[in-house]
Amino acid sequence: MAKDVIVVVDIDAKRTGTESLDILLVSTEGAKDVATYRDLNKITEAFKGKKVATMAEAMFTQGKTSLADTLIRKVKIVGFEKPTNAAGLVKAIEEFRKTDDDFYIVMTDQSDDEYVKALAAWAESTEPTEAELGAGEEDHRKLYFGQTTNKELGVVNARSAIIYTDHAEEFADAAYVGNVGPFYPQSVTWKFKRPQGLTVPGLTNGERDALEEANINFLTVEYKHEYVKNGVCADGNFIDVQMGADYIASLMREKLYTIFLENAKVSYDDAGFSLVGTAAYETLNRAVELGIIAKDPESERGVFTINVPKRSDATDEQARNRQMPDITWEAQLEGAVHGIKTKGTLRATLSA
Repeated sequence: MAKDVIVVVDIDAKRTGTESLDILLVSTEGAKDVATYRDLNKITEAFKGKKVATMAEAMFTQGKTSLADTLIRKVKIVGFEKPTNAAGLVKAIEEFRKTDDDFYIVMTDQSDDEYVKALAAWAESTEPTEAELGAGEEDHRKLYFGQTTNKELGVVNARSAIIYTDHAEEFADAAYVGNVGPFYPQSVTWKFKRPQGLTVPGLTNGERDALEEANINFLTVEYKHEYVKNGVCADGNFIDVQMGADYIASLMREKLYTIFLENAKVSYDDAGFSLVGTAAYETLNRAVELGIIAKDPESERGVFTINVPKRSDATDEQARNRQMPDITWEAQLEGAVHGIKTKGTLRATLSA
């Protein structure tokens, strides 16, 4: 028999934490179990006299020059025995991933050419192809940040960002991430930033041009203004574009899983297909809010189109296998201004 009085009290869900970068620092000066650190003093104690402690310090101490409202205060660090070569370090990272793959940006204390090239190639390989995803491989793509003292380093891999320095002990890569990384997931250009604690390298105009052509970032001075050029990955893609694409992929995947897990059934009809499609709309609208996708100046809406299929678009084979036809979408990147030329005329009078 039903009760006449029923009382239900719900507690508002606890606010979720802010989104931040998942960063892994790899030390090659002795084995040490992975741990997450939120205190620079703890890192200094755990890795006293080791390069990774200097890297963490460069990353954490960007308060004077970072334009972000916050600073990086969380990093995961793992220690490996010194590898015999770059291939050995890549192998050690891959072994580590078998038990802990919960990180996105990777940096190491190794900056010799052999290691930078190997890690850049490895990072590029972490993004599965569509065929690999279809075959069941999980998507745990990585983004590698490294530094080099070689003005002629030849790296063209996607998913890697290299910064030149002639003071390797300053760990320009860690300072760079510490300076711009706190903006995440907001899309900002990685050009025109001034990482704290870095020395402007001594470069000729020809060397600067060569670094730009090679898609190597570097700290420069123009008209007494110091900043990083050009905020690019080694393949020429802008860092913010690569990170924006990765963010969209991650967020859309999470929203799709949420739909399937929080509904007892997603019906194989137009209503069910429409429900699944909300994941794409919510993701792209979030990308608009973050400045990844452009906004129409008149409508204030994101410049994107999404094609959510109808039940009638499904083949018999898809229906039998409960496989929904593909959702397809296109979006316009917001981009950023990286240069300007002004041209005007001074007149003695404004009259015609």
